[in-house]
Order: sequence, then structure tokens, then C-alpha cells
Amino acid sequence: MLVVVVVLLSAFALYRLTRASAVSDFAAATSERDRLLDERRQLTRELRVAKTEAETLRDQVAYLSRSQEIDTGACQDVKQSLGQLQAESSDLREQLAFYRGIVSPQESQAGVRVYEFRVSTMKTSPNQYRYDLVLIQPVRSDKRVGGQVELSIEGLKSGKKRTLKLDDVAVDGARNLLFSFKYFEEFSGQLKLPEDFRPLRVTVSLQPGGGQAAIEDEYEWAKIVQENAEP
Repeated sequence: MLVVVVVLLSAFALYRLTRASAVSDFAAATSERDRLLDERRQLTRELRVAKTEAETLRDQVAYLSRSQEIDTGACQDVKQSLGQLQAESSDLREQLAFYRGIVSPQESQAGVRVYEFRVSTMKTSPNQYRYDLVLIQPVRSDKRVGGQVELSIEGLKSGKKRTLKLDDVAVDGARNLLFSFKYFEEFSGQLKLPEDFRPLRVTVSLQPGGGQAAIEDEYEWAKIVQENAEP
């Protein structure tokens, strides 16, 4: 009986010890689980906030990128418009100067004169050129002036000086330039120079009628020739 009592007491003591240890471990595990759940909830909230901030930043980047594209396009449009306005302004200034030379007696010379003369290369041939000539006279004259224009081109051919008349080089039939106008008149035509001819200067001679004195202007070829005129 004594042995049985000792065994029973030992078993009861072992049960109490095991139960106390299990309860303590369960309480610790429960506490750790609650702590981990709290950390998970906190991390979930932080992740949600981070996602919101990331979406906001993406929207801001997209807005700024689009704004930059719009600003760049607008800047290019402004530059293009400014260039067109500057070109138009230059054309208007040239036209104003042209008409001012016609209608302003105090700014113009008496009698017929050359307002503009230029020569342009042709795309069709390296030795073919287009010429443009503008003659004017002031309004105060208020009468038609008539006469003839003579063009001569001085240059070198085979190392020797030679002068070519318009009749020698004209290719479009306009060999005699007769003028008759009150305010201004324009002439244009095409020239074809010999292959071995090197032009140096052009002389434009105006022979007005009515006893007016002849007018002669010289132009250096290198200063008046321009590139690529349309055929």
C-alpha cells in the first residue's frame, strides 16, 4: 500500500508539473502570436500607405512628363511662328523700301534708274543663269519713260578679256529689253555662258528717250550671283 501511495503521489506531482509547464508555454505562444499579428497589421497599414504614395508619385511624374511635352511642343511652335514672322517682316521691309523709293521724291533720284539687279544659278545647267532687273522712276516725274536696256558681261575666255552682249547669251528670246513705264518695270530672263568663260562683272546701261542722259551701273559678278534659282 505504501508503494502504491508513493507511485500515485509521484504521478500526481508529475501531472501538475507538466500541466503548469504546458500552460506557461501556451501563454507564451499566445502572447508571441498576438505580437506577430500586431506587427503584421502595422506592416499592412504601412504597405497600404506606401502604395498610395507610390501611386501619387507616378501620377505626378506622368503629369510633369506630359507638361514638359506640351511645353516643348509649344516652344517649338512659338519658335516656328517667330521665324515666319521675322521672314514676313523682312519681306515687308524690302517692299516698303522698294515702294518708298518710288513714291517718296525726297528719297529717290530723279529720272529712271536701276532699283535692283541680281543673277541666280540654274539647277538645270552649271553655266545657265537667271537674271532679274527692276527699273524705277519717282512719282514726281509723273510721265512715262521709255528706252532700252543694254546688258554686257565682262570676263575671261582662254585667259583673255572678252565682253558678251545679251544677244550673245540670251536663251529665252528676250534679247532686246525695251522699257516703257511710269513708276517701275521688271525684267527677267535666262543666260547661258560659254563653258570656258569666267564672268567678272556685269554692266547695265539704260538708254532713255526724250533726250535724257544715259545711265550705266556696274556690278561685280561674285557679289550679285545667287544659288539655285527655279527653272
